[in-house]
Amino acid sequence: MKTKLESEQKLSSMESDEIPFFPGHLLTEVVVAFAVLGLVCILAGVWPKELGPPANTVMTPSRIVPEWYFLWLFGLLKIVPELIGLFLSGLLIMGVLLLPWLDRSKNNAFKGRRKIFMLTVLTLCFMVVLSVIGVR
Repeated sequence: MKTKLESEQKLSSMESDEIPFFPGHLLTEVVVAFAVLGLVCILAGVWPKELGPPANTVMTPSRIVPEWYFLWLFGLLKIVPELIGLFLSGLLIMGVLLLPWLDRSKNNAFKGRRKIFMLTVLTLCFMVVLSVIGVR
């Protein structure tokens, strides 16, 4: 009987020394994480690190060039006034998105879709020319 009682006492003493991960250890980790985050925020407020000279909000730098898929829009905005360029680019994008609903032809043959094909080729050529203008 003593051995069973001793083993139970040993087991209960081991369990009382251990801290379960949830909620005990997790709560401690969260408190420490928030303390470190607060310390970093305080240090950033007291000694801010400057990344360079402040930006001029009036003038756009000349070295900024958009990604290749937006170059045609950039070129369009270079050659036409801003309001017309924004309206025209929105109209072109809307036309491309609505093209499946606008082309109601039942004919799937190439001969039956020459107008759409020529319009697509002209649009692509127009976009390439505008992209070249956007690069310059």
